[in-house]
Amino acid sequence: MIPQNLSIAWRVFIFTALGLTVGLLLTGLLLSNLYSQALTRNIDDIAIRQTDALIARLLVEEEYAQQNLPSIDPRYTQPNSGWYWQIVDSTGSISNVSTSAFGVVIPHLDMPFDEENKRRGNTADEDGKRLRLFERKIFVDEQNQVTITVTADWDEVASEVASFQNQAFMALIVIGFFLALLCALVARLSLGPLLRLSSEVEAVRTGEHSKIIGEFPKEISPVKAEINALLDVNDKILERAKNQVGDLAHGLKTPIAVIRNEMEESKSSVVPQQLDKMQSIVSRYLDRAQLAARTAARGKKTDAVVAVDRIVSVMNKLHRDKKAMLVVDEGFAASFLGDAEDFDELAGNIIDNAMKWAKLNVEVRMSKPNASQLQIVVEDDGAGLSDEEQQAVFQRGRRLDEQVQGSGLGLGIVSELISVYGGEIELGKAELGGLRVNMQLPAASRS
Repeated sequence: MIPQNLSIAWRVFIFTALGLTVGLLLTGLLLSNLYSQALTRNIDDIAIRQTDALIARLLVEEEYAQQNLPSIDPRYTQPNSGWYWQIVDSTGSISNVSTSAFGVVIPHLDMPFDEENKRRGNTADEDGKRLRLFERKIFVDEQNQVTITVTADWDEVASEVASFQNQAFMALIVIGFFLALLCALVARLSLGPLLRLSSEVEAVRTGEHSKIIGEFPKEISPVKAEINALLDVNDKILERAKNQVGDLAHGLKTPIAVIRNEMEESKSSVVPQQLDKMQSIVSRYLDRAQLAARTAARGKKTDAVVAVDRIVSVMNKLHRDKKAMLVVDEGFAASFLGDAEDFDELAGNIIDNAMKWAKLNVEVRMSKPNASQLQIVVEDDGAGLSDEEQQAVFQRGRRLDEQVQGSGLGLGIVSELISVYGGEIELGKAELGGLRVNMQLPAASRS
């Protein structure tokens, strides 16, 4: 069972490798069989020609029992070679034999002769040597008949076939390995557009592009078009949702303001409290709608070092009696994945609060702990905050210096905006003695 998450390239490689294995195995077996048949035909042909040569000499000479009968192949003269011939007369006596057959008992086939007085087959001699036999019966005259037996070494044929099989399978293994690599390369090249499409989708997700760009093969172009159309629909849905929430919030703010004005002379404290609560809820959802619309925008990146350096310069001019210092890790090259205005508000509020509460020094450190995040740590040498105060400053509208409605984002909204971007913020004790604010924000490589 193939795992469902196995890549297409591996699927192509595995199925191709299996197909090549079966195909090449069958090819090897077929070639070996054809080669064996060819060798068999060849030795049968030699046996037939040797028999014909003996018959021709027997019919010409007056005495067939002479010792100078021909051997058409040198192997018939090599002792115990497995290549023998002999002539047996009608009485069953051996009248002539090849030089190679001296001392060898040539076996006979246990089968009838065919219509042409011939028979052939495989057998073995007394020593276990496998032989290919060809026997033919001829009539020299009306009373005399002879049986000519010609053999070939079948072990030699089997050895040649086995050697051919080994060589053929080694060659086929090399060819199969090469074809498998070629298949893997073709699969890789063929799936290249899909990998490029995946990279483009990743670029859209990380904010480098707002849509999938580039040319793709005609089989993948419809997928690209559908994804871009889906992104357009998503943008329209977000825009419509933002407008609807904004319209609702703005529509409620005016009646609330009118009711508040009408209740100014009332001595009841319940209604103003409820109005304040309604005002807070309306403002919260209005801010959230605005944040959602801004953070949903794709393709936006902000150079974090340039932005923070600009903010630090401005703060040093606004607070001439204090000093803010920017420290950037060596090799830092990252951009904030988001709107430049959002980044300025995030970093600006934190650094501004640090400058207000610092005695003399503020330190801003920038680093990139991993490929997907950048870290901004702001420390001051002020009085710092207790654990209870650190929790309180994240309440909506609460500032480090004072709680004034409508003046700046405050740490509550800063925290909420960071959360919308998928980042984190935490407070702690600074090495300088004051407050330490650690922000983890989404990052992309600077381009």
